[in-house]
This record gives sequence, structure tokens and C-alpha cells, in this order.
Amino acid sequence: MIASSILLAFGLALMLVPKLFAARSEATRLRRLQEIREGDSERYFEEERDLLAYGSDHRFLQFWRVIGASVAAVAALDLIEQSGIISG
Repeated sequence: MIASSILLAFGLALMLVPKLFAARSEATRLRRLQEIREGDSERYFEEERDLLAYGSDHRFLQFWRVIGASVAAVAALDLIEQSGIISG
């Protein structure tokens, strides 16, 4: 029951604020862009242009919202089943 509660909270958080979980990748992108601007060589052709053109992708955030909703739904159903309201 505790695990299902934790999963429900995590799924809801992932569904409602996916940018919170995407912050690390955004920080990595910005750090790499800064390194290139300070003179570090690009790892592949036009890496700087790629980093400038493509920030946080809406589809990336939407994907994590769907994952969060799925986790929350499974956890909620498990909690309901454990409470005895629905017998599986």
C-alpha cells in the first residue's frame, strides 16, 4: 500500500510538472552550449546550431505526461483494489 501511494504521488508529479524532471536535460544542453561558446570544439557538425534550435521539446514533455498518467492510474487502481472497494 505504501509503494502504491508513492507511485501515485510520483505519477501525478510527472504528469502535472514534467519540466521539473526535464530540468536536468535542459541544464545539460545549456552547459554544453556555454562550453562551445567558450571555445570547446563541437562534437558533430553544427552542434551549436542544433543546441540553439531545439530546446525543450513539447513532445518530450508530452511523453512524460503520458508515462506519469499511466503510473498514476495503475497505482490508483492498485490502491482501490487493496482497500477492498473492487475485488480483483
